[in-house]
Amino acid sequence: MRLTLLPSAVVALATMSIACTPPEAAFVSKSDLDKAHTLADVRTMCVGLKMKDDDTREYAASKLKDYKDDGAKCLCDHLTKDGTWDPAVFNGLARAKDDARVGCVATAFDDTSIKDRAGMATAMMKIEAPSVHARLVLAANSDSDPDVQAAALPALRGTTDPKELEMLITGLKRGGVWGANAAYDLTGVAPATDALRDILKTGDAQTKSAALLAYRAAKTEDWGEVACAALNDADAAVRLGALTAVASTRNTQILGCMRDHLMAPEPDPGVRLALLQTLSTDAAPEAATALCDAIPYWVKTYITDTAPQPKSVEDIVYYQNDRDFENSLACADKAFKGSGYTVCGKAYLGARVNEFGGKARYKDCPAAAPAASGDGTVQF
Repeated sequence: MRLTLLPSAVVALATMSIACTPPEAAFVSKSDLDKAHTLADVRTMCVGLKMKDDDTREYAASKLKDYKDDGAKCLCDHLTKDGTWDPAVFNGLARAKDDARVGCVATAFDDTSIKDRAGMATAMMKIEAPSVHARLVLAANSDSDPDVQAAALPALRGTTDPKELEMLITGLKRGGVWGANAAYDLTGVAPATDALRDILKTGDAQTKSAALLAYRAAKTEDWGEVACAALNDADAAVRLGALTAVASTRNTQILGCMRDHLMAPEPDPGVRLALLQTLSTDAAPEAATALCDAIPYWVKTYITDTAPQPKSVEDIVYYQNDRDFENSLACADKAFKGSGYTVCGKAYLGARVNEFGGKARYKDCPAAAPAASGDGTVQF
């Protein structure tokens, strides 16, 4: 017998069905999200994306990023809010690999009205889905915003894809932030060695500085020659980059070049300080010897009519002592017995001799300005 429901019965059943569906929660916590994940309650997990608490939104995104249910598409509706991207949600998507679930991130990035797209590009680096990576590569190559281009470039770091490698190698010639980031991305990439060598001869300072680190990683036979040339580059930024690249070197050629640099005028105080710091932290015995031998030249050249501040770029004995304290007295005493110093230079060396346990007599260094009290001299 066929049963026919009266209209009133249909309405009653529909009402019962609605009554069985609980209303959407107004608030969910992390523990609620754990329960919802266990019960496959996608609706509640999606509510987590609406919470004001950053940790809750991040946790909800982490629960949904690999969830196969179509209801998890709510993720795509919460990537951005108030005209910018949501860092909490993006943090929750870290290591997500499923294009079906997080491919919408690439689409969201297409909206050039979003605030801080450069920051969004950086956040996208954590997402491993192929479509997101491809979108970053496109941005690195041709985005209209140079800041976004620069932020997207690390997506190419460590790449083995021939097309992406060619993009980086060609991009070295762009210079600036793009060229520098391309150089970083090519660190340790054997096919890029020749291009890096060429850019170290012809590139701008920012790109050359970055290329030095990449070239060192290539472990080429001419690294010493290349590093020494960079230590004498006309641009201070390149000289600084070279000192960063040669840190903790055991290359005797490079150590010799740094020693030579100590004994020659260096117009940039930042480079002078980096030179002292680099040698004072180098375990090679040649570094200690170089600092000791350079004391007379350094004091004659850089200590004139004022006393150096402790640990300053003029205070070479501090860095020598930091590297090789056992020989500090001998180094300071030998330098003190030399000649050609200003009164302040001689006073500086004499004070160091006495500090290390020796005996030296010297005139006080005149103060740069009359002191508020006292005799107007600077005591070391």
